[in-house]
Amino acid sequence: MIDIWLAAAGLLAGLALGTVFFGGLWLTTRRLGHSRKVFMLVLGSFAGRSIISLVGLWLVVRFAGFSGIIGALLGFVAMQIVFLRLSMKGIGPGCPK
Repeated sequence: MIDIWLAAAGLLAGLALGTVFFGGLWLTTRRLGHSRKVFMLVLGSFAGRSIISLVGLWLVVRFAGFSGIIGALLGFVAMQIVFLRLSMKGIGPGCPK
């Protein structure tokens, strides 16, 4: 029974981490055209998003164990799909996907 609660907590953590990671990626790509230092923007964004995600996943493993990390990875992938669907919304049917 505890494994279900740990998996649910991991799922919520994964959804939050996925939102931070892919939301940050979305914000970074929107700012690329306006930035004077594109390389620093991309590098800083990648480093920040990666550090936050890895530390968050490490905390899930530390406190929730195997079932928690499975839930967290499912939540992370779910947010990837959500952000992918949202980013493809503005693309018309004639555009390559």
